[in-house]
Amino acid sequence: MTQVTSCGRQSEKGFTLVELAIVMIIIGLLIGGILKGQELIANARVTSQVSQVKGIDAAMTTFRDQYNALPGDIVGPDARLPNCTVAICSTTGDGDTRVQDDTDDDPGAASADSEGGRAFVHMAAAGVLGGVNPGAGAFDATAVPDAQIGSGKLTFGYSAGGTAAIDGQIAAGSIAAGHYLVMKSAFDQPANNNLPLVPKTAANIDRKLDDGNPNTGSVVAVGTADADACADAATAAGVYNENLTTAVCALAVRIQQ
Repeated sequence: MTQVTSCGRQSEKGFTLVELAIVMIIIGLLIGGILKGQELIANARVTSQVSQVKGIDAAMTTFRDQYNALPGDIVGPDARLPNCTVAICSTTGDGDTRVQDDTDDDPGAASADSEGGRAFVHMAAAGVLGGVNPGAGAFDATAVPDAQIGSGKLTFGYSAGGTAAIDGQIAAGSIAAGHYLVMKSAFDQPANNNLPLVPKTAANIDRKLDDGNPNTGSVVAVGTADADACADAATAAGVYNENLTTAVCALAVRIQQ
């Protein structure tokens, strides 16, 4: 006689609601941690850029205290600055306390033939600023510092003020006369070839250095102004379009006030 033994199937189990809830919580925590990490990185870059601006301002103050002149504008730099015997470093300024450039007193238009184009080289030769080649023989990417945020460069110079003082691209209203650092995409490009800052990042830099308004104060947005661009000039106050991730901004920051 043959004996047949029957085996019952093991009961099949799925995830309980509690287990699914735990998994969802873990996924949520991971996503939240990633987003928070990205926010911290973005804030750190903004802080780094703000620190660079303040550092350059301090370096210019140190230069001014030591030589009673502004870099770029200094008369007879070859006789006064160490290791400054060849152009562009050795080219003299006119000593009028304005680091002026070639085109309409535009700080975004620095070149080898302008005082703004020599300003950073003079500071590097004096030993008050790093990241710049003091022996640069021509106005090139080594003659100006890299921006700490984005992938652009900084130039420096004097603006006489007015509604179109920086490449005709000031968002609205007018800016005060003075010296400005201009964040731009490359050393040899006009300021309206914008450094790729999204409006939220530009606004954060503005708030840390100034009033958060793209059209007023010591920090102004460079670029066309409309609802689809960096800043919206439709309102009297002026606001950054912080909800946009496709628009780009450049900034002009007034220093040595």
